Amino acid sequence: MKRSVNLLYLMAIFLFVGCEDEKADNDNMSVNEVTTDNVNDGPYYFNFVSGKKDSSTWHLSYKNLPAGGGNYMPSFALNGTLMLAINNSKEFDAIKTSPASSAFAPEGGRMQYGGSNGVLTYDMVTHKVSTSNDNYIIYDTISHKVFKVYFDEYSGGVVLFRYGELDGQ
Repeated sequence: MKRSVNLLYLMAIFLFVGCEDEKADNDNMSVNEVTTDNVNDGPYYFNFVSGKKDSSTWHLSYKNLPAGGGNYMPSFALNGTLMLAINNSKEFDAIKTSPASSAFAPEGGRMQYGGSNGVLTYDMVTHKVSTSNDNYIIYDTISHKVFKVYFDEYSGGVVLFRYGELDGQ
């Protein structure tokens, strides 16, 4: 009898662990890492739906903008068919679902250099470019897909960013 109780106990543990693993698998989201080309070599365009560099059907552009005095600053912008929301209430990996549609608004220069949610900032004292801590939530009005994007690092004109597709509400 003691053996059958132990066997039943072990089977219950395996069943419980198996269910937890399945739940964890459902919570895993595919996150893609992208390394841009050097902005000093020309503009870079990216399509979130295809996951590829694409200058004809792009969602995200990365190019140099005039910053005055003959200087240029690398800057990001969205295609006009995309809407933007900012989420700083959670860590990038913790964002799993799309916000309400009312949270989105046109990008309107917010992501560009000098914008209210600029991806890149320049420190005049240290002469370094750094990336924002913002989580950018992007809604594609054509495909109706929503993506979360986080810019990890800037180095010598090249940017490393992560993005993943979010589930709907």
